[in-house]
Amino acid sequence: MGNDSTPIRSAAAGAPSETPEESAIYRYEPSGICERSGNIPVWLKLVSFGLIVWGLYYAWHYWNSY
Repeated sequence: MGNDSTPIRSAAAGAPSETPEESAIYRYEPSGICERSGNIPVWLKLVSFGLIVWGLYYAWHYWNSY
């Protein structure tokens, strides 16, 4: 199985220099999807936490024998 990812350097003119690991964007050529490192948005963390809390409440409230 071959490696279908290609590292692409995307440094703008005048941008501070970064190490290759920080500035590399990997593109999967067959699908055209680009992959890069990034942060998880705060709203997504809050939604995930809320769903976990809701799941625990639901399990306790509706599956409890009391």
